Amino acid sequence: MSTNETNKNPEDGQTALVTIGEKVRFLRKSRNMTLAALSRASGLSDRAIRYIENNERTPGVDAVRKLAAALDVSTDYFMEEDLFMQELHKEEVLAQARDKYGSRGMAQARKVYESARALYAGGRLNEEERDAFRDLMMEMFFDSKEEAKKYTPKKYRQS
Repeated sequence: MSTNETNKNPEDGQTALVTIGEKVRFLRKSRNMTLAALSRASGLSDRAIRYIENNERTPGVDAVRKLAAALDVSTDYFMEEDLFMQELHKEEVLAQARDKYGSRGMAQARKVYESARALYAGGRLNEEERDAFRDLMMEMFFDSKEEAKKYTPKKYRQS
């Protein structure tokens, strides 16, 4: 998820290049909320919010949704809709890999996903073609994991 992007502050309408963390801090302070109050309203820990505001961590889709709801803005305020949908898709694919193959499988899926994204970065594919390419790469990943199961000794197979 890209943390830097051009966006408008809803309060003053000015455009600025800011991070998601800066946006969260700006909204929280403009609403006179403490970290604890935002934590209660969003369901995120004080520490998680602090990390986000200090740009030490990039929030996932779920955290962006919770922050947006707590701060009474749309998720679009934090990121462009297409980026949000890409991140949502990525998190769904990675969750599927984790559920099927554990944390190691999720790490492998993340590498495939990021490699696929890097292959078409700056290329001439339109959005539909990029999505189709990425989906094909992930389908190949899952197919190869299933195929590899055939060659895993029985004592190592998960039921």
